Amino acid sequence: MIDIHCHIIPNTDDGAKDLDSSIAMGKAAQKAGYNAIIATSHYIIHDIENDYDEYRNNIKRLNDVYKENGIDVKVYNGNEVFFTNNITGLIKNKKVSTLSDSKYVLYEFPLFNKIVPLNAYDELNELQDAGYIPILAHPERYEFVQNNVDTLIPLIESGVLLQSNIGSAYGKYGKKVQKTLKLMLKKGMVHFLATDSHNTNTYENIDLAMKKIKKWNKNDERLQAILSNPEKVINNEKIDIWYPN
Repeated sequence: MIDIHCHIIPNTDDGAKDLDSSIAMGKAAQKAGYNAIIATSHYIIHDIENDYDEYRNNIKRLNDVYKENGIDVKVYNGNEVFFTNNITGLIKNKKVSTLSDSKYVLYEFPLFNKIVPLNAYDELNELQDAGYIPILAHPERYEFVQNNVDTLIPLIESGVLLQSNIGSAYGKYGKKVQKTLKLMLKKGMVHFLATDSHNTNTYENIDLAMKKIKKWNKNDERLQAILSNPEKVINNEKIDIWYPN
């Protein structure tokens, strides 16, 4: 399996606090069945702005450490970009990395927004006009989605892919988030599942989460696509968007 959202690089954000933590996460990921992870440290303007080259060197060093420790997990470049103006410019100016240096861009909204940010569609259209494909991280955690999941329909119709957190399935973020993910899966609003791991916890609960996800998603073909889409990101291949039921 491939995890496209993980905070595994030490000392870069609120994820792995040190190298030992990164090693523990790598071991837990391998045990859970993952052989590849896209490192998606936060990029937040005026808050977390890791140097582009240094960050990529840190990913290379972590891969070397994994080899030295017999951890058969490959780590790829990436970022989780906090929504802002001119994400396209941040990519072109080498401030942030796309997922595995592909055309796919992972971004997040503020958790407690009651509506989609007013400039969202302009920014997302600009990204797509530049040849990138936006992936919205953990929509089930946003207040505006919890209030009405159908607010995601215009985003999907505009070409945005949705990545839900596996941890949401077993209640990691609370019952409301869990209920929202359940409804999203039933309505066909999920294109990726990822751990968004900041430690080993989610990897250790993969089996529990997947049992619930398989129960809620009755479309086997769609679930298989959800699970295979991360490899298409790594390979920079086209992903077909399906629309809500």
